[in-house]
Amino acid sequence: MSVRSRRARKALTVNTDLKLMPLMNIIIALIPMLLLSAVFLEVKVIETSLPRDAGAEAAAAQPKKPPLDLAVHVRKAAYIVEGHGVEPRVLPRLTSGSAPDSTTMLRLTEVLRALAATRPGTTEVRIVAEARTHYQEIVSLMDAAREAGLPNAALEGAPTEEV
Repeated sequence: MSVRSRRARKALTVNTDLKLMPLMNIIIALIPMLLLSAVFLEVKVIETSLPRDAGAEAAAAQPKKPPLDLAVHVRKAAYIVEGHGVEPRVLPRLTSGSAPDSTTMLRLTEVLRALAATRPGTTEVRIVAEARTHYQEIVSLMDAAREAGLPNAALEGAPTEEV
């Protein structure tokens, strides 16, 4: 072998060692960036049920009653409880600061319980409150409805013209 062929052989040898440090540095910098830019969503489940066919036949045979549609109106001097086919009931509103009177709340619970008993399956009540009604009073009304067996209380704003 000549000297040239030896030099050519040395020139053809390739260094096969991989340099992984730069690649690892990039990955270490990218992982926190990806985690910070990720959006975490909370998955919620809404429970629903479809109507049954057999129940539809039985329901068609029975006359349907309109829903009770209970509403508690918060007025300046009274609570007015009304619903479809029910005579409105007026309870005096005695408030001490922002908290309602406990005896009035007990009477309201009894009235709501009696009205809900007239139509089994009623679970909803609307609380129609004016803008100046305190949150504590609204929470107390929702608690009274829940104690009366009406767990689905909805808050509705009263028009400003009504006093």
